[in-house]
Amino acid sequence: RRGRPGPPRPKGAPAGPDGVRRAVLDAASDLFGRRAVPQVSLRDIARAADVQVGLIARYIGSRDDLLDAVFDELTTDVARQVVDHPLEQVSFERDSPMGRWTELLAYLVRHRTGFDRNAAAFNPAQALAQVVERSYGLDPVAARLRGAQIVASALGWRIFEDYLIAAGDLGDIDLSALRDELTASHRRLGATPWPSPPDPEPPDGSA
Repeated sequence: RRGRPGPPRPKGAPAGPDGVRRAVLDAASDLFGRRAVPQVSLRDIARAADVQVGLIARYIGSRDDLLDAVFDELTTDVARQVVDHPLEQVSFERDSPMGRWTELLAYLVRHRTGFDRNAAAFNPAQALAQVVERSYGLDPVAARLRGAQIVASALGWRIFEDYLIAAGDLGDIDLSALRDELTASHRRLGATPWPSPPDPEPPDGSA
């Protein structure tokens, strides 16, 4: 005896495991770039992807599995951008691969104990290490350190930009100039060997 057919699939809706997975990951990434991660439900993602919510569990897994899958893709996207456009400024917009990656990483670090996903995979820190080693001739260890430090600075500024501008009384400086200066400081850091050169003496010679 044949079972009753399920609800009709709307025209143009994604079909098959690959199509559904791609649509869900794209929809989730887009929503995470526009809203805080906790405010995005699986039903929101299913609606945006034009799929039934049960297909998310079937083809991707739990909500945590979905977050990890989106994070992995964004990690690769940002790393490739760094390598493809070496020493260039990466977007500050929240609705960009870098913006979405920053938002999702901040959430995962806060809500996962010992979160280190992609620590061994190709990621922005490793991409930057490749760039500074190739561009400035740093040895591999120094390049990895500077890559990690640049990522730390880039993430910190993006997460706390509004606070840092207010705390530093920088509101009278054009935002694009502040961001350009941050990128320039990252280039200087990338060109700095490790161990670092001695600290400069204060102009008056005092400690």
